[in-house]
Parts: sequence; C-alpha cells; structure tokens
Amino acid sequence: MINRRYFLAALGLIGLSGCRSRGGVALPGLREWGSHGMRDGQFASPRAIGVRETSGGQEIFVIDKSGRVQVFSAEGSFLRKWLMPAYEKGTPTAVYFSGERVIIPDTHYSQIIEYTGEGHELERWGSFGAGSAQFIYPTGLCMDEGGAYFFSEYGEEAHRVHVFDKKRQFLRQWGGFGEAPGQFSRPMSIARASDGTLCVADTANHRVQCFDALGQLKKIFGGDGTMKYPHDVAVGPDDTLYVAEYGAHRISRLRLDGTMVATYGEAGRGPGQFNAPRGVAVASDGTVYVADTDNHRVQAFRTERAA
Repeated sequence: MINRRYFLAALGLIGLSGCRSRGGVALPGLREWGSHGMRDGQFASPRAIGVRETSGGQEIFVIDKSGRVQVFSAEGSFLRKWLMPAYEKGTPTAVYFSGERVIIPDTHYSQIIEYTGEGHELERWGSFGAGSAQFIYPTGLCMDEGGAYFFSEYGEEAHRVHVFDKKRQFLRQWGGFGEAPGQFSRPMSIARASDGTLCVADTANHRVQCFDALGQLKKIFGGDGTMKYPHDVAVGPDDTLYVAEYGAHRISRLRLDGTMVATYGEAGRGPGQFNAPRGVAVASDGTVYVADTDNHRVQAFRTERAA
C-alpha cells in the first residue's frame, strides 16, 4: 500500500511539474515575505495563519512545522515569536482570536491552548479520546457571539464537528467518517459566516460542507471534481468564502450559495503562484493572507467586495 504521506508529497510534485519556477500571477496589492529556514521571519512549511485586528493595526500570526508561532505586521515585519509546548508529533493547523485571547487547537496533542497576544499561556483544556468532551485531532476553530466553540476534528471515531459552550462544557457533535452528505473525511478547518452558517473544509472528500449551528446540512460545494484537497476556509467581510486548496495550488472564493466569485493563483514559485497552500485568512479590509506552505512564505493581496 502506498504510504499516504509519500502519496501527498508526490501529488505536490506532480502538480508543480512543468509549471513556471519564475514569472508569476498579477494579484492586486501583492506582497510576500519569508523563505525556507529557521531564522526569525523564515518558515519551515507554514500551515496555520490568522489575522488579529488590534488598535495598532493588523497582526499576522503564522505557525509552521517547527512549532513556532511567529507574529508579523501587515507589511511582513517580524514582531515576536514563541514556541508551542511540543511539536515532535505534529503542529497546529489553525489559530483563532477571541478578545485578547489567541486560541490554538494543538492538533497532534489533542488539546486546546489559549494564550495572550504576547504568547503567555493562559490555560489548556481537552484530553485524548473520542468521548464527547475529548479530542483526537482538533484542527480548526470558530466561535459564535455567545462564546460557544465549534471545532473541526478528525481521527478514529472523530471525523466530526464538536461544540462546547463558553464554559467548555460539551453541547453536541455531528458528522462521522464517510462520503455521504454530512459525513467527513479529514475535516481540517471550520469558519462561520455572519448569519451563523458554519463551513467545514472536508479535505479528503474534496468539498466544503455548510451547516447551521445545530448541524443541519445547508450546502455542499465541490465533491464533483471542482475542488482538490481544500485545507482551510475563511469568511471575508462580505461573507464570501475563501478556500485554500493545496491540491489545486490556489485560493477559491465563493458566495455562500455556491457560486464562484474568483480563483487566485496557480501552481508555481513566482509571485502570485502557490505551492500546496494550507492556510488562508482574510482581514476586515479584505486583504487575503495565504500560508504558501511548500514555498515557505506568506503572500498577501487585496480583494474587493463581491458584487
């Protein structure tokens, strides 16, 4: 049997074969920073990315496979960093912000860690298991106005959306492993629109599924060959959905009714090109930040409100 890790690595190489290593794609206001390495401002396969809106401007949080949480200005200037407690088993795939708290699902350690914006740990919660109040591999997170937590999660018996109240008490879950509507195969991210719609990147099923807060299925995007390994989802200020497709080396943008607004990028290493992007975040001004994973950099570009 082909090892999944090597299969996905080969997929990335195949996707880039024959593509330009120079040149690029013109994206509005495009800027980029980072290179492969372990110095401040460099990356080792950045996977998680998030935008924190502060009184001083946007701060961009990036987590890579070395377990570093690096923080940058919107222009890409390095500000500070800290290390996750452990990273030998694997590293987080999401970062989320609630008030002054930075919340990170510590995926491969089956726990949630909450920090201050400066990286001081506030608390940890969760334990390994498939029970109602446990996690296998928590991957993504969003919250509602009442402080409820919605997690995407995968692992044996845990391909699901997992919901807790603001006191971290279990409320409900839905999903299960499979290909049927409402089931998941390696759900890697979750995002919430202004009307409460929850969109889940159902990665290995090559689709995004959208639900209401109680788990009622509302819409499915993809699953028909139009998406390829959607790994992260983010909702923009106009409620359009941005999808990082690492198998297609692009960012797709859709309305919540499923109509396509635009796709951004193509396979490659030049400006505006992507190599297996696994993270996307959208700021309140419409700036899109992409964890361009296998190019070991961050790229940012501007978008306008969808007509």
